[in-house]
Amino acid sequence: KQIKDIEHLVNEFSDFARMPKPIMKKINLNKVIFRSMNLLKLSEKNITFNLNEKNKNLFMKGDEEQINRTFINLIKNSIESIGEKKTKNPGFKGKIDLDIKADSDYIYVEIEDNGVGFDEDNKKKMLTPYYTTKAKGTGLGLAIVTKIISDHNSTILFNSIKNGAKVEISIPRYYD
Repeated sequence: KQIKDIEHLVNEFSDFARMPKPIMKKINLNKVIFRSMNLLKLSEKNITFNLNEKNKNLFMKGDEEQINRTFINLIKNSIESIGEKKTKNPGFKGKIDLDIKADSDYIYVEIEDNGVGFDEDNKKKMLTPYYTTKAKGTGLGLAIVTKIISDHNSTILFNSIKNGAKVEISIPRYYD
């Protein structure tokens, strides 16, 4: 088990160190987010996942694998945050809402959960590589996410809300 943990850690470090340049192609963001959510949803029977999409065909120019990895990381963080809340309150029902909207220029993705939220002190440090509050964390998840978002000329905001956290991402919309 420890060897597996070390192997995971080494893989995360080397992935971060050699983050490849994104290979930009036209991708359907809805499909990428749906795929990321469904992958994680399978193992989380006690969390309700909601996907709200006003338009099912919103396109961006991006690296599909990197964007997929971004949403897997963010959804996984929500799951872990809900898990942390569940340890203190075993009957707690977790919920993750993904909302995809757009205007003529941007696609807006919001991920909202009812987990523990962001501690204000940690919020300042959490994007720093190798900073983690988790026992088994590498501190690279959000550093990788922000690098990918930045490489895609997009923005990301992390907010604590009344009962959890909200992540807001703005991505330039792509038309042929």
